[in-house]
Amino acid sequence: MLIAALLWIIVSRLSRFKVLRYAFLVLTEDFFMEETHKEYNLRASEDAMAVLLDCDISTIEIDTLVSNLSKELKELRIENPPDQKQLKDQLQQIASVIPDLVDFVLINGEPPVPPLHGRIEWEGDFFNTGFVASKEVGKIDYREKTSQGSVNKGALLGHQIPVKEGKDGLNVFGKKIPAEKPILYYPKVGENVRFDANKNAYYAEKSGRVRLINDILSVDEVYTVDEDVDITTGNIIHTGAVVVKRDVLGGAKIEAAGNIEVRGIIENAEIQAGGDLVVHGGIRQSEGHRVVVEGGINAMYIDGGNIQANKDIVVSREIINSTLHTLGAVVIPKGRIVGGEIVALRGIYVGRAGSKTYTPTMLVAGEDFSVRGKLNLKKIKIKRLAMELEQLKNVIDRFMTDSVDDQEECTEEQTKVQELEQELQILIKEAKDISSESAERAGKVVVVEDTLYPKTTICLGEEKLTVAEECVGKFEAKIVDGKIKLEEKLVSDIN
Repeated sequence: MLIAALLWIIVSRLSRFKVLRYAFLVLTEDFFMEETHKEYNLRASEDAMAVLLDCDISTIEIDTLVSNLSKELKELRIENPPDQKQLKDQLQQIASVIPDLVDFVLINGEPPVPPLHGRIEWEGDFFNTGFVASKEVGKIDYREKTSQGSVNKGALLGHQIPVKEGKDGLNVFGKKIPAEKPILYYPKVGENVRFDANKNAYYAEKSGRVRLINDILSVDEVYTVDEDVDITTGNIIHTGAVVVKRDVLGGAKIEAAGNIEVRGIIENAEIQAGGDLVVHGGIRQSEGHRVVVEGGINAMYIDGGNIQANKDIVVSREIINSTLHTLGAVVIPKGRIVGGEIVALRGIYVGRAGSKTYTPTMLVAGEDFSVRGKLNLKKIKIKRLAMELEQLKNVIDRFMTDSVDDQEECTEEQTKVQELEQELQILIKEAKDISSESAERAGKVVVVEDTLYPKTTICLGEEKLTVAEECVGKFEAKIVDGKIKLEEKLVSDIN
């Protein structure tokens, strides 16, 4: 400002240079305006949902500031800006508390109102696979489950909560911000379940255990075994739920369309469940024995074997030398994973990973174990169709080259080409959809609550990190700048 004033004195004395004086006035008008505007910073936020102001009100005359702000709000084309009186009242009120403003919200847009999604309000805790924590001793009671999955005939299971549309919002420029579309989620009616359309409610048609798998609500008749399941009892195949009050031992096999609950342990047995698997004791398997579960798994420990689930695998104590594949998460925050390979699409949460003896331990997060087989099958079909398509095109080319008179046969071959090309495009799209769906559900995260030992390998997507030194504390493995980094976390960060 001082420099401009001095220049004006010099130029004004050169009165005969009128053109020069006029040019100076034009240039310095912008200069003075720029100086004035530097006293505050008015702008829209990145999401255009607010107008922000940086300004030290104590250094500026309030009426001048209000006048400049009002003018600039119009220049920014802010929708329905407050008038000068409203601006002045707002600034005076905040100035008495915080005169030096930084990112002060002068104007707010109208955020969209989220919808109420269609859902089921359940009458009981039917689907919790955990165990009750004893208040007296502060430990988990593995004899008592948290959920109350058994119901009597005619019991109300739950009723539908209808959807409610959201409301569109407006940003500060008056542009509409569409509200999220409501999600309609109501399970289909399965075995032994009745839906009352007048009451929008689900009822049990038989006494049994409630099961919700693949968006189908069923009530399974319960088959209860009071003794050990082993070679003396024979294999068990049941269309509903199975409860074993003791152990499942060497060579035994249980197949159930519903949930399986074992009050003791599973040892060297074949298990296949259409619902959840709950083991009050642990799972101890040798190589060659498989556990395949459509739902989730909850157990005290897992020692060896090949375990596969479509939902979360929750373990309280330890997972030792096991191969676990799940489309959910592996959750063992107070226990340890030693040896073996853990592949979890939704992430891995563990207390201690590896061992003091440097046992190689593989933790793979964010990978869909089921996708590889599906994609390979699609690729084989795509390759076969591409070969057929190439052969047909060669035949058509010969028709054209040889000027064959059989026009009808040529037309048939061209129709086949069109059909194969359409089928090929469908297969390619399906393969892309499988990859995209898997990527959307992926949780590329490994959280270690206590200790991470050397020789533990963490895989997130295509990236791999083998731990070289013992890390004590709470760590989260994540991708940073294309590489896996171990970031130390506070308890609040992780929870």
